[in-house]
Amino acid sequence: MNAELTAVGLGPGDPELITLKGLRALQTADVIFAPQSRDGDASIALRIATPWIDPSRQAVVTLPLPMTRDSGQLRPAWRAAAEVMAATLGADRRGVYLLLGDPLLYGTFFYLWRELRVRAPALLVKVIPGVTSFAAAAAAAGVPLAMADERLIVLPASYETDAAALQRLLAEFATVVLMKAGAAVPSIRTALEQLGLLDHALYAERVGLEGEFITRDLRTLDPQHRPYLSLVIVRRGEVL
Repeated sequence: MNAELTAVGLGPGDPELITLKGLRALQTADVIFAPQSRDGDASIALRIATPWIDPSRQAVVTLPLPMTRDSGQLRPAWRAAAEVMAATLGADRRGVYLLLGDPLLYGTFFYLWRELRVRAPALLVKVIPGVTSFAAAAAAAGVPLAMADERLIVLPASYETDAAALQRLLAEFATVVLMKAGAAVPSIRTALEQLGLLDHALYAERVGLEGEFITRDLRTLDPQHRPYLSLVIVRRGEVL
């Protein structure tokens, strides 16, 4: 049997939102790989999965992967992580790589996969999707993401935050999901206020995790210092 690696989307944070398929892969793995944003920081993905891990028979390996856009830091980190993963799995071990949300939506896994193809071409790689944070936030707030023939767009918040950009997007899409809002929240709120859409927006942070906060009241929301794990859903269509 060749070595196997399965990327498991854990969902936004609630351990009960792990899929049955993801849980089965997690529990049958020999090695658990988890990303770690900085040395010394606890891995959020690992903390979510901990109830399902058996340390008596499963090895746990954390991989330092900095949260930055600087490719000069990221590429060496991806290469180093892939080397560790390939060496740890060897020729016949089964591993899982844990991450929040869905592995192929703004996740780190594809970059690691690309490096693994070079270092371990015989490695069998599988992907198990996970519940996204915006789906969980919409469910918690009772906000429809799209209905009938409506269109929805998902994009990173830092690129489309001024009033003109949002107005253009909302002319084409009924719902706009702005991921990783964080530092962009002040400009997002200003843009929504200019467009008269504050009452058509949902803000959520740390969905499914300790400190979860979801609100439709962006008027009283302090936009400063919001966390990286946050999002804004803007909808011009029908809401409850």
